[in-house]
Amino acid sequence: MVAMSSGHVFTLAHLSDPHLTSLRGANPRDLANKRILGYLSWWRRRRRVHLIDTLNAVVADMSDSAPDHVAVTGDLTHIGLPDECADALQWLKSLGPGERVSLVPGNHDRYVAASFVSTVGLWREYFRGDDGSAEFPFVRYRKSVAMIGVDTAVPTAPFLASGSVGPSQREQLANLLEATATAGCFRIVLLHHSPLLDGHSRRKRLSDAGDVTDALMKHGAELVIHGHGHEERIDRLEGPSGPMLVVAVPSASYSVPGRAGWNQYRVSGEAGRWQLDVTTRRTTASGFATTSTETVRWDAAISRAAAPRSR
Repeated sequence: MVAMSSGHVFTLAHLSDPHLTSLRGANPRDLANKRILGYLSWWRRRRRVHLIDTLNAVVADMSDSAPDHVAVTGDLTHIGLPDECADALQWLKSLGPGERVSLVPGNHDRYVAASFVSTVGLWREYFRGDDGSAEFPFVRYRKSVAMIGVDTAVPTAPFLASGSVGPSQREQLANLLEATATAGCFRIVLLHHSPLLDGHSRRKRLSDAGDVTDALMKHGAELVIHGHGHEERIDRLEGPSGPMLVVAVPSASYSVPGRAGWNQYRVSGEAGRWQLDVTTRRTTASGFATTSTETVRWDAAISRAAAPRSR
């Protein structure tokens, strides 16, 4: 693995929760389960606030920045129907090929138990790891950045939007975090749900959030990115090798100005001497604006005191 020089930059664009599909013409037979609740939610409200025009504008603004890679952290659909997943695949292709776009699914993409092949499995080229497998967790190396995708999406009971990582993925995640640290990589973990106990309300959080947070705090990651809550948030923790940011991006299709957008993460430096620049881009009444910027530096000599343990 060749370390990046201090002058070289790897840019990652992050968007989430596009809810880009329409349920017009949904077959009533497909709604004879929890999906009827999601359909009614879409009909009453979501179809009016999650707009394709907003999503297209967000993607255009993101594309103008010419990122090296794009991360999509789930909820491409409303209720995970096969037709929705097929439409979402075409949208993914418009973002770029699988080697330039990385994806983890969201709870709406696995609304109920369904065939993997005809739903989330259609997107496999966007979560295929560098080892060739299309399983979670995956790892993709780009320059000295390691992107690790974790699947938190599981079918749930009505009125729940929770998720789970599970013991097998947590063990594999721990191994990948250690291996990528040994390789001198800047580690970015992708999930749909926040890994933190207070990341979402009880009905929306990971059932094993405490265990996931413990794994991250024990093995370390420089950056953890997610969606799910349709809100922006940055939690600043102190990991074993220095700062660890947990960053939520809002929905990419929410039509209220200021409530939609994307984030840019710029990574430069080398192992023990990383620099991360975080820029948030949000919709406005007249277009887009940069609403915040933040720079985080890792110094091997002082990393233990480099970041406060606070939100």
